[in-house]
Amino acid sequence: MTSVVIDTERMRMLHCGLGQFCLHLGRGIIDGAEGHLSPVFLMHPEHANYFGRAAISVLPVRRWNTEPYQRFVRPWTRLLTSAPSYALWHTTHQDSKFLPADPSVPVILTIHDLNFLREKSPASINRRIRRLQKKVDRASVITTASHHAAKEIREQLAVGDRQIAIIPHGVCVDSMEVTHQKPSFLPPGRFLFTIGDVTRKKNFHVLLDLMEKVPDYRLVIAGQRSNEYATNMERDIIRRSLKHRVILPGTVSNADRAWLYQHCDAFLFPSTSEGFGLPVIEAMSFGRPVFCSDATSLPEVGGSLAFYWRQFDADHLANVFVQGMKTFTSDPCYGDKLRSHAAEFCWESAAKKYILLYENIMQSPPRRQAA
Repeated sequence: MTSVVIDTERMRMLHCGLGQFCLHLGRGIIDGAEGHLSPVFLMHPEHANYFGRAAISVLPVRRWNTEPYQRFVRPWTRLLTSAPSYALWHTTHQDSKFLPADPSVPVILTIHDLNFLREKSPASINRRIRRLQKKVDRASVITTASHHAAKEIREQLAVGDRQIAIIPHGVCVDSMEVTHQKPSFLPPGRFLFTIGDVTRKKNFHVLLDLMEKVPDYRLVIAGQRSNEYATNMERDIIRRSLKHRVILPGTVSNADRAWLYQHCDAFLFPSTSEGFGLPVIEAMSFGRPVFCSDATSLPEVGGSLAFYWRQFDADHLANVFVQGMKTFTSDPCYGDKLRSHAAEFCWESAAKKYILLYENIMQSPPRRQAA
């Protein structure tokens, strides 16, 4: 069968978004590829067991201090010069350092987002655009997870006549270790939940204003908090005397994450910059009401069932929250509607769309690469 390389190297960071994308897409492709194609996973060999299969084909990536013939050396077009040729190469994120040395091998480039446009300085943005443009020039097809991201890609990069395929991510509730054990860091009582690295784009600081307006709840903000933004938030929590009501436990286990989704009164996500927004769907899959911003891709993901903040002043945050909770609690079927909506986003469907895309590209005439 035809061999297709799928870059799952970021499974070395399994609990981050890219690691989870590689894990669940890889599993879906293994399940759906039988009789269609032979997937070869670019990865650190010690991570192959994450797929839960007795045997898979691996194109090994070693630690940077070993086997220098596979080490990252500039320019990135020289990478993996020892690798044999394959029929197709899927670069699963725009910051990957791995591309086929053979220029005749077609490449699918997945661009998850261009969030750096809202986060970096003009000079840094220009550098990133130039680097990304080189990969776009090498690609036969671009994939992304939302119409918002596709629109931004076309506006910011010279895509030409390349196809941009929109393939939404899936949600995998079955992989969460649902438990009846409440996290040790959480006191008894009602609580609200959010998750993500505590960075400026997540906009978590505005939730402190909300907490002052809804004193009956605690708030759990789970995620890495090793930066200046998080430090300033922690200081503000103390200054506002919210230390016992706003809990920042850091990165949580899968079991704790599932428990928090399952038992929270509501999920809050005021992020201002998302390529997709998977936590919104994860919360909905547990039937929990979702309150999020109306920025970037989030309205696509939350649909008509999420409750949206159009601005971030305290009164607006509180009014939307109070009215949304009334809507949720007054409709006994609302939780089922949320679960049904979340079920539309599944990795089996995403994997099937990628497999079909692989087959279509391999059957198409070769694309002339930019000089």
